[in-house]
Amino acid sequence: MRADLVLEGGGAKGVALAGAIAELDDAGYRFQRVAGTSVGALIGALLAAGMPPAELEATARRLDLNDVAPPSRWSRAGRWPRKLAVLFELGVHDHQPLRRWLTHQLARYGVRTFDDLRIDDPDSGLRPERSFRLVVTAADVTRGRFVRLPWDAADYGIGPGDMLVADAVAASAALPLAFEPVRLRTRDGQQAVLVDGGLLSRFPIDLFDRPDRTPSRWPTVGLKLSATPTSDGFVVRHPVHGPWSYLNALLSTAVASWDERHLDDPTIVDRTVFVDTSDISTLEFSLAPHVRHDLVDRGRRAARAWLDDRPADRDPSH
Repeated sequence: MRADLVLEGGGAKGVALAGAIAELDDAGYRFQRVAGTSVGALIGALLAAGMPPAELEATARRLDLNDVAPPSRWSRAGRWPRKLAVLFELGVHDHQPLRRWLTHQLARYGVRTFDDLRIDDPDSGLRPERSFRLVVTAADVTRGRFVRLPWDAADYGIGPGDMLVADAVAASAALPLAFEPVRLRTRDGQQAVLVDGGLLSRFPIDLFDRPDRTPSRWPTVGLKLSATPTSDGFVVRHPVHGPWSYLNALLSTAVASWDERHLDDPTIVDRTVFVDTSDISTLEFSLAPHVRHDLVDRGRRAARAWLDDRPADRDPSH
Protein backbone atom coordinates (compact mmCIF):
# COMPACT_ATOMS: atom_id res chain seq x y z
CA MET A 1 0.00 0.00 0.00
CA ARG A 2 1.88 3.01 -1.26
CA ALA A 3 1.43 6.51 0.16
CA ASP A 4 3.22 9.78 0.77
CA LEU A 5 3.73 10.88 4.38
CA VAL A 6 3.62 14.33 6.00
CA LEU A 7 4.92 14.73 9.56
CA GLU A 8 3.98 17.65 11.80
CA GLY A 9 6.56 19.46 13.90
CA GLY A 10 6.34 19.46 17.67
CA GLY A 11 9.74 19.43 19.31
CA ALA A 12 10.18 16.90 22.11
CA LYS A 13 6.71 15.41 21.66
CA GLY A 14 7.68 14.32 18.13
CA VAL A 15 8.92 10.92 19.33
CA ALA A 16 5.24 9.92 19.09
CA LEU A 17 5.57 10.09 15.29
CA ALA A 18 7.86 7.05 15.30
CA GLY A 19 5.22 4.91 17.00
CA ALA A 20 2.58 5.90 14.47
CA ILE A 21 4.93 5.19 11.56
CA ALA A 22 5.75 1.74 12.95
CA GLU A 23 2.05 0.91 13.31
CA LEU A 24 1.29 2.00 9.75
CA ASP A 25 4.26 -0.03 8.50
CA ASP A 26 2.93 -3.10 10.32
CA ALA A 27 -0.37 -2.52 8.49
CA GLY A 28 1.41 -2.63 5.13
CA TYR A 29 1.93 1.03 4.28
CA ARG A 30 5.07 1.80 2.27
CA PHE A 31 5.93 5.48 2.04
CA GLN A 32 7.24 6.76 -1.28
CA ARG A 33 8.00 10.35 -0.25
CA VAL A 34 8.19 12.01 3.15
CA ALA A 35 7.72 15.67 4.09
CA GLY A 36 8.37 17.00 7.55
CA THR A 37 8.72 20.12 9.65
CA SER A 38 11.01 20.49 12.67
CA VAL A 39 11.15 17.15 14.50
CA GLY A 40 9.02 15.79 11.67
CA ALA A 41 11.90 16.67 9.33
CA LEU A 42 14.34 14.80 11.58
CA ILE A 43 12.23 11.65 11.75
CA GLY A 44 11.33 11.94 8.09
CA ALA A 45 15.01 12.11 7.10
CA LEU A 46 15.75 8.87 8.94
CA LEU A 47 12.77 7.14 7.33
CA ALA A 48 13.57 8.42 3.84
CA ALA A 49 17.21 7.34 4.24
CA GLY A 50 16.09 3.76 4.78
CA MET A 51 15.90 3.27 8.54
CA PRO A 52 13.33 0.50 9.09
CA PRO A 53 10.26 1.75 11.00
CA ALA A 54 10.88 -0.80 13.78
CA GLU A 55 14.38 0.59 14.28
CA LEU A 56 13.04 4.14 14.07
CA GLU A 57 10.63 3.30 16.88
CA ALA A 58 13.41 1.75 18.97
CA THR A 59 15.59 4.83 18.41
CA ALA A 60 12.78 7.14 19.57
CA ARG A 61 12.28 5.06 22.72
CA ARG A 62 15.93 5.16 23.78
CA LEU A 63 17.11 8.56 22.51
CA ASP A 64 17.93 11.11 25.19
CA LEU A 65 16.92 14.36 23.52
CA ASN A 66 19.49 16.27 25.57
CA ASP A 67 22.14 14.48 23.48
CA VAL A 68 20.93 16.22 20.31
CA ALA A 69 19.70 19.44 21.93
CA PRO A 70 22.20 20.40 24.66
CA PRO A 71 22.20 23.98 25.95
CA SER A 72 24.71 26.34 24.38
CA ARG A 73 27.81 27.43 26.29
CA TRP A 74 26.00 30.64 27.31
CA SER A 75 23.02 28.96 28.87
CA ARG A 76 24.70 26.43 31.19
CA ALA A 77 25.39 29.06 33.85
CA GLY A 78 21.84 30.13 34.62
CA ARG A 79 19.02 32.49 33.74
CA TRP A 80 20.96 35.58 32.67
CA PRO A 81 23.44 33.66 30.49
CA ARG A 82 20.42 32.09 28.77
CA LYS A 83 19.27 35.58 27.92
CA LEU A 84 22.76 36.32 26.58
CA ALA A 85 22.53 33.17 24.44
CA VAL A 86 19.41 34.55 22.81
CA LEU A 87 20.99 37.98 22.45
CA PHE A 88 24.31 36.89 20.93
CA GLU A 89 23.54 33.51 19.33
CA LEU A 90 19.79 33.99 18.70
CA GLY A 91 19.04 30.73 20.48
CA VAL A 92 19.60 28.80 23.70
CA HIS A 93 20.51 25.49 22.03
CA ASP A 94 23.36 24.89 19.59
CA HIS A 95 22.14 23.07 16.45
CA GLN A 96 25.54 21.48 15.73
CA PRO A 97 25.01 18.42 18.00
CA LEU A 98 21.80 17.61 16.14
CA ARG A 99 23.60 17.95 12.81
CA ARG A 100 26.42 15.67 13.95
CA TRP A 101 24.03 13.05 15.31
CA LEU A 102 21.90 13.06 12.17
CA THR A 103 24.95 13.00 9.88
CA HIS A 104 26.16 9.86 11.68
CA GLN A 105 22.76 8.17 11.45
CA LEU A 106 22.35 8.97 7.75
CA ALA A 107 25.85 7.73 6.95
CA ARG A 108 24.80 4.26 8.11
CA TYR A 109 22.48 4.19 5.08
CA GLY A 110 24.86 5.85 2.64
CA VAL A 111 23.03 9.18 2.71
CA ARG A 112 24.77 12.56 2.85
CA THR A 113 23.21 14.85 0.26
CA PHE A 114 19.76 14.91 -1.31
CA ASP A 115 21.26 13.27 -4.40
CA ASP A 116 21.41 10.14 -2.24
CA LEU A 117 17.62 10.43 -1.82
CA ARG A 118 16.80 10.99 -5.47
CA ILE A 119 13.74 9.23 -6.90
CA ASP A 120 14.20 7.30 -10.12
CA ASP A 121 10.60 7.39 -11.33
CA PRO A 122 10.23 8.67 -14.91
CA ASP A 123 6.43 8.34 -14.74
CA SER A 124 6.06 10.60 -11.72
CA GLY A 125 6.09 13.84 -13.71
CA LEU A 126 8.26 15.46 -11.04
CA ARG A 127 10.68 18.16 -12.12
CA PRO A 128 14.36 17.28 -11.46
CA GLU A 129 14.62 19.69 -8.51
CA ARG A 130 11.71 17.89 -6.83
CA SER A 131 12.61 14.27 -7.55
CA PHE A 132 13.60 13.34 -4.00
CA ARG A 133 12.21 11.05 -1.33
CA LEU A 134 12.40 13.80 1.27
CA VAL A 135 11.40 17.46 1.50
CA VAL A 136 11.63 19.51 4.69
CA THR A 137 10.23 22.95 5.39
CA ALA A 138 11.85 26.02 6.92
CA ALA A 139 11.08 29.71 7.33
CA ASP A 140 13.46 32.24 5.78
CA VAL A 141 12.91 35.17 8.15
CA THR A 142 15.18 37.47 6.14
CA ARG A 143 12.87 37.16 3.14
CA GLY A 144 9.65 36.35 4.98
CA ARG A 145 9.17 33.17 2.97
CA PHE A 146 8.14 29.56 3.50
CA VAL A 147 10.98 27.43 2.13
CA ARG A 148 10.87 23.83 0.92
CA LEU A 149 14.25 22.11 0.91
CA PRO A 150 15.82 20.95 -1.32
CA TRP A 151 13.15 22.22 -3.75
CA ASP A 152 14.14 25.85 -3.11
CA ALA A 153 17.87 25.25 -2.58
CA ALA A 154 18.75 27.12 -5.78
CA ASP A 155 17.68 30.36 -4.05
CA TYR A 156 20.79 29.91 -1.90
CA GLY A 157 23.14 29.05 -4.73
CA ILE A 158 22.98 25.33 -3.97
CA GLY A 159 22.00 22.63 -6.44
CA PRO A 160 19.04 20.73 -4.93
CA GLY A 161 20.87 17.43 -5.10
CA ASP A 162 24.03 18.94 -3.61
CA MET A 163 22.39 20.20 -0.43
CA LEU A 164 23.37 18.37 2.75
CA VAL A 165 20.37 16.63 4.29
CA ALA A 166 21.61 17.48 7.80
CA ASP A 167 21.80 21.19 6.91
CA ALA A 168 18.21 21.22 5.67
CA VAL A 169 16.93 19.37 8.74
CA ALA A 170 18.88 21.67 11.09
CA ALA A 171 17.19 24.67 9.46
CA SER A 172 13.76 23.07 9.70
CA ALA A 173 14.29 22.24 13.39
CA ALA A 174 15.69 25.64 14.47
CA LEU A 175 12.82 26.64 16.75
CA PRO A 176 13.09 30.43 17.13
CA LEU A 177 14.94 31.55 20.27
CA ALA A 178 15.26 27.93 21.43
CA PHE A 179 17.79 26.90 18.73
CA GLU A 180 20.37 28.93 16.90
CA PRO A 181 19.18 29.63 13.35
CA VAL A 182 20.91 28.28 10.26
CA ARG A 183 22.54 30.86 8.03
CA LEU A 184 22.91 30.43 4.27
CA ARG A 185 24.12 32.72 1.50
CA THR A 186 21.69 33.77 -1.21
CA ARG A 187 22.65 33.72 -4.87
CA ASP A 188 23.56 37.40 -4.74
CA GLY A 189 25.78 36.99 -1.67
CA GLN A 190 23.42 38.16 1.03
CA GLN A 191 22.99 36.26 4.28
CA ALA A 192 19.72 34.42 4.82
CA VAL A 193 18.55 33.30 8.26
CA LEU A 194 16.48 30.12 8.33
CA VAL A 195 14.45 28.85 11.27
CA ASP A 196 11.87 26.21 12.10
CA GLY A 197 9.34 25.76 9.30
CA GLY A 198 6.68 25.53 11.99
CA LEU A 199 6.88 29.30 12.30
CA LEU A 200 4.76 29.43 9.14
CA SER A 201 3.27 25.94 8.93
CA ARG A 202 3.81 23.00 11.27
CA PHE A 203 1.65 20.67 9.21
CA PRO A 204 2.04 21.13 5.41
CA ILE A 205 -0.42 18.33 4.64
CA ASP A 206 -1.01 19.56 1.08
CA LEU A 207 2.67 19.66 0.10
CA PHE A 208 2.43 16.66 -2.23
CA ASP A 209 -1.01 17.50 -3.63
CA ARG A 210 -1.02 18.14 -7.36
CA PRO A 211 -1.46 21.83 -8.23
CA ASP A 212 -4.01 20.94 -10.95
CA ARG A 213 -6.09 19.17 -8.25
CA THR A 214 -6.13 15.90 -10.18
CA PRO A 215 -5.83 12.75 -8.04
CA SER A 216 -2.34 11.60 -7.15
CA ARG A 217 -1.17 8.07 -7.92
CA TRP A 218 -1.29 7.35 -4.20
CA PRO A 219 -2.67 9.24 -1.19
CA THR A 220 -0.95 11.37 1.40
CA VAL A 221 -1.16 10.33 5.04
CA GLY A 222 -0.54 13.01 7.66
CA LEU A 223 0.59 12.53 11.26
CA LYS A 224 -0.48 15.40 13.52
CA LEU A 225 0.57 15.85 17.16
CA SER A 226 -2.79 17.00 18.48
CA ALA A 227 -6.18 15.60 19.36
CA THR A 228 -8.93 15.19 16.79
CA PRO A 229 -10.47 18.63 16.20
CA THR A 230 -13.67 19.33 18.11
CA SER A 231 -15.99 22.28 18.48
CA ASP A 232 -17.22 21.23 21.93
CA GLY A 233 -16.90 23.95 24.55
CA PHE A 234 -14.42 26.74 25.19
CA VAL A 235 -10.87 25.42 25.48
CA VAL A 236 -7.92 27.53 26.68
CA ARG A 237 -4.91 26.23 24.75
CA HIS A 238 -2.39 29.00 25.47
CA PRO A 239 -2.86 30.62 28.89
CA VAL A 240 -1.53 34.17 29.14
CA HIS A 241 0.11 35.17 32.43
CA GLY A 242 2.70 37.69 31.30
CA PRO A 243 4.71 38.96 28.31
CA TRP A 244 6.44 35.66 27.48
CA SER A 245 3.28 33.56 27.64
CA TYR A 246 1.55 36.30 25.64
CA LEU A 247 4.23 36.08 22.93
CA ASN A 248 3.92 32.29 22.91
CA ALA A 249 0.14 32.57 22.60
CA LEU A 250 0.45 35.02 19.70
CA LEU A 251 2.90 32.83 17.78
CA SER A 252 1.02 29.59 18.52
CA THR A 253 -2.27 31.12 17.42
CA ALA A 254 -0.77 32.47 14.21
CA VAL A 255 0.70 29.09 13.27
CA ALA A 256 -2.29 27.03 14.39
CA SER A 257 -4.82 29.19 12.57
CA TRP A 258 -2.90 28.73 9.30
CA ASP A 259 -2.56 24.95 9.65
CA GLU A 260 -6.01 24.33 11.06
CA ARG A 261 -7.65 25.89 8.04
CA HIS A 262 -7.21 22.39 6.59
CA LEU A 263 -9.24 20.83 9.35
CA ASP A 264 -12.46 22.31 8.03
CA ASP A 265 -12.02 19.99 5.06
CA PRO A 266 -13.29 16.45 5.82
CA THR A 267 -11.02 14.98 3.14
CA ILE A 268 -8.00 16.35 5.03
CA VAL A 269 -9.22 15.05 8.38
CA ASP A 270 -9.86 11.66 6.78
CA ARG A 271 -6.20 11.27 5.79
CA THR A 272 -4.76 12.55 9.07
CA VAL A 273 -3.75 10.53 12.13
CA PHE A 274 -4.22 12.67 15.26
CA VAL A 275 -1.89 11.83 18.16
CA ASP A 276 -2.89 13.67 21.32
CA THR A 277 0.31 15.08 22.88
CA SER A 278 -1.25 18.24 24.31
CA ASP A 279 0.08 17.58 27.83
CA ILE A 280 3.74 17.59 26.69
CA SER A 281 5.74 20.76 26.12
CA THR A 282 7.47 21.26 22.79
CA LEU A 283 10.67 22.20 24.66
CA GLU A 284 10.61 19.38 27.22
CA PHE A 285 13.86 17.80 26.02
CA SER A 286 14.54 16.13 29.39
CA LEU A 287 11.79 13.57 28.89
CA ALA A 288 11.95 10.70 31.37
CA PRO A 289 12.26 7.28 29.70
CA HIS A 290 8.73 6.26 30.72
CA VAL A 291 7.36 9.45 29.11
CA ARG A 292 9.20 8.71 25.84
CA HIS A 293 7.77 5.19 25.83
CA ASP A 294 4.29 6.54 26.55
CA LEU A 295 4.50 9.01 23.66
CA VAL A 296 5.62 6.31 21.22
CA ASP A 297 2.77 4.08 22.45
CA ARG A 298 0.33 6.95 21.93
CA GLY A 299 1.50 7.19 18.33
CA ARG A 300 0.88 3.49 17.81
CA ARG A 301 -2.59 3.63 19.40
CA ALA A 302 -3.61 6.67 17.34
CA ALA A 303 -2.50 5.03 14.10
CA ARG A 304 -4.30 1.81 15.02
CA ALA A 305 -7.51 3.74 15.76
CA TRP A 306 -7.21 5.52 12.40
CA LEU A 307 -6.68 2.21 10.59
CA ASP A 308 -9.62 0.59 12.39
CA ASP A 309 -11.85 3.48 11.34
CA ARG A 310 -11.17 2.98 7.66
CA PRO A 311 -13.65 0.92 5.59
CA ALA A 312 -12.46 -2.63 5.18
CA ASP A 313 -12.96 -2.56 1.41
CA ARG A 314 -11.03 0.64 0.93
CA ASP A 315 -7.70 0.38 -0.88
CA PRO A 316 -5.43 3.08 0.59
CA SER A 317 -3.17 2.93 -2.46
CA HIS A 318 -5.85 4.77 -4.44
